[in-house]
Amino acid sequence: MLESYKIAKSNNEDVLYLYLNVNYEFGEDLEDEDLEKRAKRYLVAHNIKFNGNKIVFIVNGISTKMITIDKAKTYLNDFIIILNNNEKLSLKELLLSLLFSNINISLREETLKALTVLYRDEIIYNLENNNYLDLRKLSLSYHNYNYYKVTYPEIYRLKFNIFNKVINETNGEYLINNSKPIRCLTHLVSNGYTEEDKSIPYTVKKESLWDLAYPNYLQRKSYSIKEFKERLNLTSDNFTIRITSISNSNRIKEIDLGEKKIEARSLAVYLDLPSTDITIIIKKNYLTFITRGIGSGLGLSIIGADNLAELGYNYKQILNYYFKDVSLVIKK
Repeated sequence: MLESYKIAKSNNEDVLYLYLNVNYEFGEDLEDEDLEKRAKRYLVAHNIKFNGNKIVFIVNGISTKMITIDKAKTYLNDFIIILNNNEKLSLKELLLSLLFSNINISLREETLKALTVLYRDEIIYNLENNNYLDLRKLSLSYHNYNYYKVTYPEIYRLKFNIFNKVINETNGEYLINNSKPIRCLTHLVSNGYTEEDKSIPYTVKKESLWDLAYPNYLQRKSYSIKEFKERLNLTSDNFTIRITSISNSNRIKEIDLGEKKIEARSLAVYLDLPSTDITIIIKKNYLTFITRGIGSGLGLSIIGADNLAELGYNYKQILNYYFKDVSLVIKK
């Protein structure tokens, strides 16, 4: 799209002239916001020092459009990140992609801001060599946000506007613990309390009783003895089930199956269970697992956070509620 540039004085101020490929056509994606985004990416990628705020786009020698950029909307948003799939995105575009890929329920703005801060943390935490990011290391799903533009055109613009707003209003903000960015720890629904992991210093057991009203808070799954053994790769007919360790928030940590011991998180994966707060009912020919909550229980409960937002908490208060010993910083 952009081939070259020139900076010239006009009325004693710098104006940036960007020359577009002659084959490029102005279409619906050429809104001022899209132009500003692409222009900023070009500035960052080519290390162009530009102190003005007016940009003129030139096509085939003709001045086609002029926009005024908002210099206040810089910070980390325009930082270019190279993904392991060879995509190059600005941090803002990557955050848009993560929000589109991971938020599929209606949430209040302050909840979305809190999640945006944590998603930014996840990116910064996993960045290598300053601007390389391996998507496989993220704890979040990823599709480029343009995928949703094509797949869900009827709701894309509405979501885009909301996500764009929360990204801009938290621009450059992320949480640190002991001077380092934290991991993005979230779950959909707690069992009434979040989980504290001693190996992660910023996790804390926190009451989140709003979660108990969530429709799928309580779930039940049953397996025949045969299927259970197959899923857990057990060979003995005389296996046992004994809980050997439990957390202070009533989640199972480890189970002894006789042949082997297994962490409850692994058990949940093998049995497609949504939580490790598990009650096990043993019958002659089958086992029933009753679970409470959805997710690891670590960090921020999304449903709990949304209830806090409804009560008037802002995103900073929400983050401080679900994490301990963290500070919100802004990187310019």
